[in-house]
Amino acid sequence: MTRPRSALVVLILALSPVTAFGTDEDPSLEFFYPLVTRRPVIEREVELRLRHDNGRVGRRSELAAALELPLLPRWQIEIEVPAVFIDPREGKGAAGPGDVELQNKFLLLKSIELRALVATGFALRLPSGSERRGLGGDAAVEPFLVGGVALGDLDLIGEASYEWNVNAHVRGEREQALTTGVAVGYRGLRGFTPLVELLTVTQTRGHADEAFRGRTQVYVVPGLNVRPWPGTTARFGVQLPVGDARKADYVLHGGLVWEF
Repeated sequence: MTRPRSALVVLILALSPVTAFGTDEDPSLEFFYPLVTRRPVIEREVELRLRHDNGRVGRRSELAAALELPLLPRWQIEIEVPAVFIDPREGKGAAGPGDVELQNKFLLLKSIELRALVATGFALRLPSGSERRGLGGDAAVEPFLVGGVALGDLDLIGEASYEWNVNAHVRGEREQALTTGVAVGYRGLRGFTPLVELLTVTQTRGHADEAFRGRTQVYVVPGLNVRPWPGTTARFGVQLPVGDARKADYVLHGGLVWEF
């Protein structure tokens, strides 16, 4: 099976579950907000996200606004619009709009007794940023599967995703990457949730980063959720590399969520 057909099969599987369009009259299940890993929750919220990378090619900051809305009880869409600021070690800096991302999420499983959720979906990245100025220009599709379970005061969330670059102008072999993440949060403190995530990224194909092909990057991400008032959550933390395979020395993450 060719790579385009493989990508199509995965997308069909992500879109196909009939249970995602059923009614949902059960009580809601909530989880903490990880910094990198997705949540399996159907969300209705507005969020501001900040990411700052300090890597071998320079510094890059991204401030994004995201709107997440359920179209049906078990189907949610999201649109994220970023602004990007880059400060390379060589050459001039730049600032401007980045690549817009559209996401569909479908809730596959909800168990009140087990306090567990499982969701699937896919994200589409559109090449709206300027490739010439280093602000984006990538088109990609990323199917994902994410699940969460509450074990007493601990929330455990796991995710796996696979991203295909689909730019028609890319020469040679298009990039592909497998990402996995596990996040644990302790919700036993009033108004505060300390958390830690373990993230792995493996570039399976592609020509842009030959030094990383077949090598797994491992990152640990400690952080914190703070709820200053009902319906609002602030989150922040730092992503640190483990081992020599790294694209960034550190990544700062932050966000502010308003539920409505």
